[in-house]
Amino acid sequence: MDGPTALTEAVRELRDRGGAPLAAFLAAVGVTTLVARDSILQAITRRQELLDSIYAFYADAGIDQSQLPDLTNLATPLAVDISYGAGVALLFVAALLAEFGTIVVLRVVAGESPRQAATRRIGRTLVFGFLAGTVVRLLTVFGLVLFILPGIFIGVSLLFVHASIVIDDTGPLAAFGRSWELTSGRRFEVVSVGLMLVALYATPRAFAPLIPGTPGVVVMGAASGLALLLSAGVVGRTYLALRDGEPDDESTDDEPDDEDDPYDAALGADDLPEPE
Repeated sequence: MDGPTALTEAVRELRDRGGAPLAAFLAAVGVTTLVARDSILQAITRRQELLDSIYAFYADAGIDQSQLPDLTNLATPLAVDISYGAGVALLFVAALLAEFGTIVVLRVVAGESPRQAATRRIGRTLVFGFLAGTVVRLLTVFGLVLFILPGIFIGVSLLFVHASIVIDDTGPLAAFGRSWELTSGRRFEVVSVGLMLVALYATPRAFAPLIPGTPGVVVMGAASGLALLLSAGVVGRTYLALRDGEPDDESTDDEPDDEDDPYDAALGADDLPEPE
């Protein structure tokens, strides 16, 4: 399945199964994430020791301070007056809410009702899905930093780890093997799905800045949440297509039916040729 087809199917499933509340939920999560980000940046600029520790970290990595953006001049239009720790906690909560929304989307596009999708083994899935997704992102970024192609290969090969955990209740380790198995021999096909995900990620960040001021930041947050909704739907539909498209090892459709074979019987007297 290619990216556009997966997107079309995801939109259809979400439309038919009440995806509007999910869209509103993830849009709100997207805005909350930016509130947490801006609040953290504002708190950092107010604490010189935090600024010094950040610059020291990059200096140890061989990056000069002149190459870094001036954090004190970064715009933080959505910042609220909270401490650095509270900002980090808010960001973590937003990440968990985004994970929850993604779980529900994946299950809904797989045919479950929204209520069932939001409650079935949700605690286990939330923990395993969040941890596995974090590991996949770190491995992909690590591969991209070292060499671009290994990062792409890892990202494509492990694209369905999260979907396997969420939809089929697969364990984390088994989900890694399952994703690798599903993409084996199909990685060029899955690349088109990956390009669709990149486009969904980049679109809000490319066009929202055209709206000036705070409204533009709010639009970017909400649009990023909607992009997350569609991205999860695309991954879910592609996962189902690859999973259900595999041949069934237990199927016997290609084997002859013994009961219907007129030649599969003992020979009688009438079947023997007469002597000449």
